[in-house]
Amino acid sequence: MPKNSDINDKLTINAPKKNDNKPLSYNSTVLFVNDIEKSKEFYTNIMGEEIEIDLGINIGFKSGLAIWKGDYARNVIFNDSDSGSDSKPKHKNSDDMDYCSKNMLEIYYETDDMEKTYNTLKNSGCLFVHEIKKQPWCQLTLRILDPDGHMIEIGERMDVCIKRLHKFGMKPNEIAEKTTMPIDIVNFMLD
Repeated sequence: MPKNSDINDKLTINAPKKNDNKPLSYNSTVLFVNDIEKSKEFYTNIMGEEIEIDLGINIGFKSGLAIWKGDYARNVIFNDSDSGSDSKPKHKNSDDMDYCSKNMLEIYYETDDMEKTYNTLKNSGCLFVHEIKKQPWCQLTLRILDPDGHMIEIGERMDVCIKRLHKFGMKPNEIAEKTTMPIDIVNFMLD
């Protein structure tokens, strides 16, 4: 049996600090998933997330990302006892809203080794939205889908991008123009 202090420590891990001037504080992004175990395995083994708390149907990661068993979540939120059906939950003034974020957001990760990350993802059998490509601001990115179809973008860190461009002969002012990064930041990252 855990001691009360152990339980209290676990409950206050991410407790927001009280700020009388700020009534709200951002805590996490929660994804609804079909198979909590499959998603837990994906996010820990492939994406490198560390579990902060595992409640079985709801798992919080140290990064702030969380996953929640979708049918249970929809039942709690919409009191939808038939949450496994294709029926869309109704909301005041939004009769046709389906509350699906899969086509409206992406989760963003960064890496300092795009090639290694790409190979790890490719070998794991991930479904790619697109493989490595250069964005208009010169950053290399790729996008994959998690087991439930949530889009994940993985980009090289901007300091890595800036150093890569410099290595290939671009001058700091050219890098600033291409990446839209302020010249002071470019110079700082190159030092």
